[in-house]
Parts: sequence; C-alpha cells; structure tokens
Amino acid sequence: MRSKRKWWDIGLLLVLAGAMLLVRYKNVLFTGVHPVVMYVESRRISRGTEDYELLEDDRFVIRYKKEDAAAAGWVQGIAAGRGPEVLNFFGYRPSDKIDVILFSHEEELKGVLRIPQGQSATGAYAGGIINLLSPDSLEGMNQNPDSLVNVFVHELAHLALDEICRGNYPVWFTEGSALYLEYVLLGYEWGVGLEPGYTMEDLTYRFHNLDEQMAYRQSFLLVKGLIEEYGRESYLDFLHGLGEGTDFEKALAEVYDMHDRTDLESCMDIRR
Repeated sequence: MRSKRKWWDIGLLLVLAGAMLLVRYKNVLFTGVHPVVMYVESRRISRGTEDYELLEDDRFVIRYKKEDAAAAGWVQGIAAGRGPEVLNFFGYRPSDKIDVILFSHEEELKGVLRIPQGQSATGAYAGGIINLLSPDSLEGMNQNPDSLVNVFVHELAHLALDEICRGNYPVWFTEGSALYLEYVLLGYEWGVGLEPGYTMEDLTYRFHNLDEQMAYRQSFLLVKGLIEEYGRESYLDFLHGLGEGTDFEKALAEVYDMHDRTDLESCMDIRR
C-alpha cells in the first residue's frame, strides 16, 4: 500500500513539475513546435494542387489552374513588384521560395482553408502559403481586381511576421501589422474616421467577437503608433524577441519599456 502511495506521490509531483515548466516556458515550446504545425498545414492545403500549373521566379511559386494562366501572370507581376518591398520592410529572407495558390472560386478557397461559409474571403495566409482569389473571381464578386495588390501585400506581411515570430503573437498584432504595410507601401488606410475604444483585453482575448471594422482600425492604429513613435528597428527587435519565445508583455518591457499591453493604448492616442 505504501509503495503504491509512494509512486502516486512521485507521479503527482512529476505532473505538477511538468505543468509548471509548461506554464513558464509555454512560449518557447510554442515557437519550437510552430514550424512543424505550419508544415503539416501546408501539406494539407497543397494536397489538392498536385495537378496545378506552376509559374516561378526567384522568390515565388504561383500555383494555378490552366484556365487561370493569364491571372497567374498578373499575380506574378504583383509579387515581383511588391513582394521585395514587404520582405525588405521585415528584413526577412526566406530560405525557400514562397508558395502562392490561386483559386478560381471563393467557395473553393473557403473550403480548402476551412473558412465559414457565412464569411467573405478574397485571400488568406495559412500554413506558410499565400492563398488568393483570381482577378476574374473578384470581378464576379463586384470587387475591383486591382484590390488584389492590397490582398497580396496584406497576406505576405502575415507570412513574414509569422515566420519571424513563429506564431507567438495575438491576432490584433498581426492584423495591425499587415494593415500598416498596406498603409506604408500602398497609401491605403483602413477605417478612416472610425474611433474604436476597445480595451487591450478585448483585442487580445476576444478579437473575433468584436466589430471587424472597429477591431481592425484599432489594431492598425496601435501598430502604426508603435512603429512611428519608436521606429522600425525597435519594431523588428520586438518581432525577433517574440520569435525567440519571449512572452508578448515581457518583450514590450524589454524593447519599449512598457510593462503591460495597456501601455500600448497611449501609443495609439499619440498617432490617432
């Protein structure tokens, strides 16, 4: 009986010790596992594109159906023109070519990426891949095909940030960063005139339950204020700290001398 109790106590201590290590080093563990998760997801997404045509340059591989050949050429032009600007902003040099999948129909894109049918989607970053709707499909949705430039810049910004940070960030931060790249490279500013007032807790833990226009606007203002007040180099230092597994709030303290997320709110007010 005592022997069983002894092993029970040892097992309990091991579980508790494991839980403590998981809590303390959860960000380090997360960033370590993240590339594996991305690889598995990329394999899942690419599974249905084995018969797609390929259009390659030195940085990108465009995967497309034969009927979208003209659209693929246009997307390659966008990638060649805007891709280096996005990558240079982040100082990111990918070790492999970046995959771009061109979908002919919105339902096809949403099905592969498991986007709820009630949502509209013109593009998305997932599994280390940029997924886009063809310009022809955008015309069918009464959207200007030229908006694909914005979508490409936005999704490539997501990819670069994700690769650097290894997924270690809240949703508002990556959305705000992608919108900032649209702003600084294309002159497009999301939600002009909107005055959001969400708490940082709302943005961090309830982002998908918030009004999209307001949440994206506030995310953009936060990142814009952060970069324009403290500079791009500090922003990049912050990203690399996250990529090393540093907790978001600890990284704020180390790079910006901010002691929690709420300190960011004053940064947003400076540049509103």
